[in-house]
Amino acid sequence: MLLAGQNLLIDKFQYHTSRPLASRVAGRSHLEGLRLKDMEGYLPHHLEISGSQENQRFSGVRDEAVLAIHQGSGGLLRKANLLAKGSLIRAAIKKTT
Repeated sequence: MLLAGQNLLIDKFQYHTSRPLASRVAGRSHLEGLRLKDMEGYLPHHLEISGSQENQRFSGVRDEAVLAIHQGSGGLLRKANLLAKGSLIRAAIKKTT
């Protein structure tokens, strides 16, 4: 059996009622968020596979945008995707890049 969850799952294993299950867990792994360098590759890659053109990708403030998304997401991909999507929607509403 494979259990997957956020940090709260690890905390739940500390409860007295969860100890029998926790004692049977053979291995544990924790995924860390992306580093800024990795985020700098991740965001443009996803924009590229979505079909955006080079001139539509965080132009003008690209470094600042990636840094802001990285800081706001803590390197977590789901949060980074939401922040990037929000920034692109906002740019589309304002008819800017």
